Amino acid sequence: RQRAMAAAAARRWFCSLALGVSFLKCLLIPTYHSTDFEVHRNWLAITHNLPLSQWYYEATSEWTLDYPPFFAWFEYVLSHIAKYFDPQMLVIQNLNYSSHATIFFQRFSVIFTDILFIYAVRECCRCVNGKRAGKDIMEKPTFILAALLLWNFGLLIVDHIHFQYNGFLFGLMLLSIARLCQVSLSILFLPVVSSPLFSVFGLNLKGPEAFFSALFSVH
Repeated sequence: RQRAMAAAAARRWFCSLALGVSFLKCLLIPTYHSTDFEVHRNWLAITHNLPLSQWYYEATSEWTLDYPPFFAWFEYVLSHIAKYFDPQMLVIQNLNYSSHATIFFQRFSVIFTDILFIYAVRECCRCVNGKRAGKDIMEKPTFILAALLLWNFGLLIVDHIHFQYNGFLFGLMLLSIARLCQVSLSILFLPVVSSPLFSVFGLNLKGPEAFFSALFSVH
């Protein structure tokens, strides 16, 4: 019974941390955004209007598509949702287009994809769940880890002010780490297979993931 109560308490404070930072992200929707906002709007337009063979060659804008193929397909999927918010954002010639609907959609798409990041943090916390901790919540390793990751100030600035999609990419990295930890705790086949799969998937989403994927090759 005591373990069940502790698990329920952990779920409550984790949900509070996750909902709190998500609310803050919503408050940041109308704030300043960098040229990366236009970069991703242009990529939505490219992947929505052109055949696959032309995605990496379209150069109406200086912000040509230069991310790996999985991210291009990610933009393609988003574009088919974006058309219900403001079809004009999907016109390639509409350079620097930023209507209220466009800003809301692009900002909210980052917040929504951060669900993967939140799930990954939860999985990482499970890996340290059995570690010794004091009764005070501030002494619990799971709480400290969750707070540091979910309320990562650098990630908030880069993703939700500057504008990028690093949250769910970071989530893939954390899932890879979590699955590696779970390999030592489980004889199941799933953690062994899923860890490198998450890493490879991340590599095909963004170039800098190559540094992290190299660590998996060594491991």
